[in-house]
Amino acid sequence: MNKSKLLVFMMVAVLVLGLLVMAGCEAEEAAPDEEDAVEEETPEEEVVEESGEVVVSSKQWAENLTLGYMAALVIDANTNMTVDTSKIGMGATEMLHPAMEEGQIDIYPEYSGTSWMVVLGEEELPDHDEILGLVREAYAEEFNITVMDPLGFENTFAIAVTEEIAEEYGVSTLSELGEVEGLTFIGDSTTFTREDAYLGLERVYGFDMDQVIVDTALFYEALDQGEGHVTTLFSTDGRLKEYGFVVMEDDQNFFPPYDAMYVVRSEIVEEYPSVKEALDMLTGMIDEETMIELNYLVEVQQMEPEDVAREFLEEQGLI
Repeated sequence: MNKSKLLVFMMVAVLVLGLLVMAGCEAEEAAPDEEDAVEEETPEEEVVEESGEVVVSSKQWAENLTLGYMAALVIDANTNMTVDTSKIGMGATEMLHPAMEEGQIDIYPEYSGTSWMVVLGEEELPDHDEILGLVREAYAEEFNITVMDPLGFENTFAIAVTEEIAEEYGVSTLSELGEVEGLTFIGDSTTFTREDAYLGLERVYGFDMDQVIVDTALFYEALDQGEGHVTTLFSTDGRLKEYGFVVMEDDQNFFPPYDAMYVVRSEIVEEYPSVKEALDMLTGMIDEETMIELNYLVEVQQMEPEDVAREFLEEQGLI
């Protein structure tokens, strides 16, 4: 081979080698490393939706029925759970709490003062702001029940008079009302024998009134028709809006707090976190004025508690 042919051959060889090297580099850049390849091939983790059944219950009166349906509807709309509402309206705390301990029901609306005195059997009242925390701790330790955060209102006992009495005597507090002479107190057969009713008002505020006994359901009518001047009600009664009675301020905090909240079997909270998340959506959502309005729709306008609950939740964008 002469020198010119050898030179040409070497130049071609160098050119081919260069092309092979460039192709290899491009292939290396294009090909993912093994780790990236594994990540791309690994399918996304499948989300497992919680599914099971929860039994919601309640007491038998308008407010508690409405709150019971609220819990059921918000869970049904925001979880994959099946909700049993057949126990809504089951009965009083004395029936509901044992049923929850036995696992017959999972959720119901309760009040901190009722839990403190009826369930825990406490008589001495600690600081007004401490009861909820003490109830929560005791429920968890003694019953394995979770006390949810308050809904935003209290339904405590209230002492009311007509607008005429409030204006005539210029009273707005229980201390001022206790100084007025010649008034008549309307109550039922237990009002005047209970320490957390008239006897306590007598001791703390100096009540010294004549007494008229009527059926509990007739307190409003009796006060409106002048059978007495003072009666005991609940602070979120819907009929307060209808009758326009004036509620006296409990200026010495005689009545314990009755924060409304849900109580839930802790087993449900642990096994189905989505249930707690759904109920948390209602935390702080209902103030006293709102609850009075909702109760008014049921008690006076005769709407069904479930319908009232549904309309409220829809308005709030929770279902």
